[in-house]
Formats: sequence, C-alpha cells, structure tokens
Amino acid sequence: MNTSNNTKGDKIGILKVLGVAAVLFGLLAVPISLPVAAQTSGILKQFIPNPNIGFYTCSSSSPCPMGVADYGNNAGSTYSYKASEFVSWANFTTLNIGTSPIGCLGSETLCMTIQQNLVGYNVMEKAVKAGASPSTSPDKKATISGEYWPQDVPFVAQAGNEFYVNELDNIWNFSSASAEMSAPIYPNLLGQCSQHGGQPEYYYCLGKATIQTTLPLEIQMILTTGILSSGTYKGHSYFEFGIWVYHSGTLVGGGNFDEVAFTAKAKSAPYFYVSGGQKNPLGLYNDAETVLCGPGGGSSVKISSVGGSITEQYIPLGGSSLVSIPHAWSAGTDTAETVSNVAMSSSTVGIGTASSGADNNVQLW
Repeated sequence: MNTSNNTKGDKIGILKVLGVAAVLFGLLAVPISLPVAAQTSGILKQFIPNPNIGFYTCSSSSPCPMGVADYGNNAGSTYSYKASEFVSWANFTTLNIGTSPIGCLGSETLCMTIQQNLVGYNVMEKAVKAGASPSTSPDKKATISGEYWPQDVPFVAQAGNEFYVNELDNIWNFSSASAEMSAPIYPNLLGQCSQHGGQPEYYYCLGKATIQTTLPLEIQMILTTGILSSGTYKGHSYFEFGIWVYHSGTLVGGGNFDEVAFTAKAKSAPYFYVSGGQKNPLGLYNDAETVLCGPGGGSSVKISSVGGSITEQYIPLGGSSLVSIPHAWSAGTDTAETVSNVAMSSSTVGIGTASSGADNNVQLW
C-alpha cells in the first residue's frame, strides 16, 4: 500500500444531479495513419490515438472505449466550453477483468486502464527554426500555440480479490498530423515519475506508487492546466496529473504524480476544450472522455463482469467551482484502446452506470 502526502483528492466529493436522456449518435470512420508501438514494454505505457477518425460502432462484436464522453453535442445541437480542470470518478462495486492480450505492468495477467482523455489548447511552446532539429535548435524569439492530448491513466491490475493501481500519463501532440513531442516540454517537475520518456513520438510518466485495495473501490482522476506562478518555469503553461484511490469512501493512496511545463512563456491561459463544432488539427474530436480501455498500444480486453458508475466534472476557465458535464455519450473516440462486455446507461443526469453487456454507443443524458 502506497499513500501520498497530497490530499487534494479528499477535498472533492462526487456531485450528483437528476434527470435522464438517451439518443443514438451517428457513426462515421475515416482512416488515418498513426504510429503503433513495437515493444510490449512500450505498449504498456502508450495509449495511442484512434487511427479511425470518427465514432466507434459499438456492439457485442465491436469493442469500444466505454464510459462517459462529452463531445459538445446534444442530439445533434452543438455547443462548446473551456475548462481549467477536469475531475473524473470511476467507482466499482463489481469488477472482474479479463486476460490482457499484451501482458500487464507487473506479474498479473488481468489488467485494463481507465483513461481521462482531454484536449488542451493555447499551450505555448518555442517554435523551431526552419530545417533545424527541434531538440537542439528552438527559436528563442518565436512561440507558437499548440494543441495537445493529455491522458490521466490509472492502470488497474487484478489478482483474485486484490486490485493494484499504477499511475500513468501520456501527452501527444495534436497540433498537426505530423507533430511530435520532440522538445515542447520540461518533464517530471514533481519528481514522482519512476520512469518518463517516449519522445519524440509522445511523452509518458509512470508514477512511483502502486496502490493496493479491494472492492468496493473508487478512483479519482484530476487533470489541471494553467500558468505556473512560481519556480524555474514561472509564466509557462503546464499540465498536472493526479490519481487517488479509495476503498469504500476511505482514501487508500495517491496524489498529484506528474507535472510538465511547456517551453515558451504563456501569452494567455491554456485550457481544455470541448467543442461539437470544431475538431482539433489532427482531425480528432475536441471532447472530454473518461473511459474503460485496454491496457495500452491499441489493445482490447474483455471485462468479465462490471458494476459501477463513472462521472465527469470540470471547472470552467476563469471559474472556481465544479460543474457536471452538460451531456454525455457512452463511448469515447479519441483513444484506440477498447473493452468489451461493458454497457453504459444512465437514470440520473451526471452519472453513467456501467454494467455487463454488449458495448453500446448512445447519448446517456
């Protein structure tokens, strides 16, 4: 059991509001070419973008990333908003994970991930001189605004009745179809990564904690962006990743485990963006999703049985209070990892209910 002195997770409760709706989303897919990890050790730390731009067709034979996802779309009417922080909960009273097709981080064979996937905009980085190597020749006089895909990822393994949660994150550059993570960040500012790397393709951090617990278990994910107010990189845009694990409402362990700063001073505040009317430069949706997924590298795993709930809230840019996402769909789109035998439903606005059954792609509220 590993605990942290960071108690931010204690201060944020699970907010619940009432209501229900369900509408089926349209499905389209346009293939693009994206890299796939080649080694198992890398795959387990790499949560790749969906190579098929568009919504998943979900069924008993077509697995999906399952949970709650806000696309800025309510039954065909679009909306958008900006946020400085997202808080997600994945709570389980029943969970039996199937065998991973690519192995797990430890000696276990049963594992999956929970992915809090967001899209960050207005993130300032140094531009690169024409024809120069981005790792050696940033143009100190020029800055550009980039778009990035941060992922806060509890890696969950099972051995009998015991569950083991590792802290992982990824950042991918969505600024263009060819953009990479060659030199846009200063990594591991909290010093809590046992490993970090992945560049130039992407960035990852594996936290130091392995948190052990049993059912019922609750996992909280918090992703924050803003401008650093002190330290070596004062004035720079940052992402901060946190994961907390609870057993029956009591904190077992966790905390903020990674913070990265970007290489140019911010001209204005960065933000997480949800928009039903605009895709990011890579061509994927500007959504906010908290979804159950395979353990990495585009893999899929069967969930033998599940019972629980998933919620997603955010702090509006310039605000200070959490609000629930206004609408949610049952399947993510931006990630390539999937699960099978998870059906989502909702009887209360703001709460997605996970149960065993065929994967589905529906509007939850």
